[in-house]
Amino acid sequence: MHTEDSTGAHTASARRGAVRDRYARVAANGSPCCQPACGGPGTSIDAQEVSRSIGYSDAQLAQLPEDANLGLGCGNPTAIAELRPGETVLDLGSGAGIDCFLAGAQVGESGRVIGVDMTPEMVERARSNAARAGCTNVEFRLGEIEALPVADASVDVIISNCVLNLSSRKDRVLSEAFRVLRPGGRLVVSDMVSDVPVPEALASNLDAVAACLPTMRDVYLAEFRRAGFSDARITAETPYPSSYILGDDGVRAFLAAHPETRGETERFASSIAGAHFAATKS
Repeated sequence: MHTEDSTGAHTASARRGAVRDRYARVAANGSPCCQPACGGPGTSIDAQEVSRSIGYSDAQLAQLPEDANLGLGCGNPTAIAELRPGETVLDLGSGAGIDCFLAGAQVGESGRVIGVDMTPEMVERARSNAARAGCTNVEFRLGEIEALPVADASVDVIISNCVLNLSSRKDRVLSEAFRVLRPGGRLVVSDMVSDVPVPEALASNLDAVAACLPTMRDVYLAEFRRAGFSDARITAETPYPSSYILGDDGVRAFLAAHPETRGETERFASSIAGAHFAATKS
């Protein structure tokens, strides 16, 4: 049974548990969230194809450790973060390490990359990937992005890929991001947005929430500003394939149980984009 509070919304602990369980399974199975049937029965889209569709180049994918790409993102923040040699980079919700390893190559031996993830299975997988690849400038820490295990004003750049929407306390996440950034530091985030409200039926489904539902653009930007960031903006958007949403196991199970919601759900899925956000700590 799903735990909900008196307003009908999921409690933070229930939501956090659902997210942790989901990504622990992904870490163990080594498959993207929409496997095995993105696009409908009898089809399959692997992690490489998912990643190409959201902005990773073949050259980037080729340089990754074998098990680092699980096809979980909705953009490629390292492509637009303008990382420089010697910088310290923090990845919020680092998963198996795909963006950390790409960032590590850009900041070089004089730089440092820290990945934080709350799922022990993901952290273990990422550390194993780093050890096998000999990446000495990348480390992974177990922790929650609402309470980062990172010192004040110690990071030059924060990146994140389709993770902030998973938190029920995005305000706390952004406050923590502001705390650990150095003055002049920047935040570059890829996340899902939509101009269509999340259907109530999906918002009340814990599996769908754990799969990552989008935020309205203006709401997301306002959250950056409330946390103290300046120059918050969307720098680019790419339509997110609706088949990846509709093919998710949890969404398919929900639609099978509630076929009357299919039309609304399909319209909503078609409205989703992967957006790149950028902001600065003055």
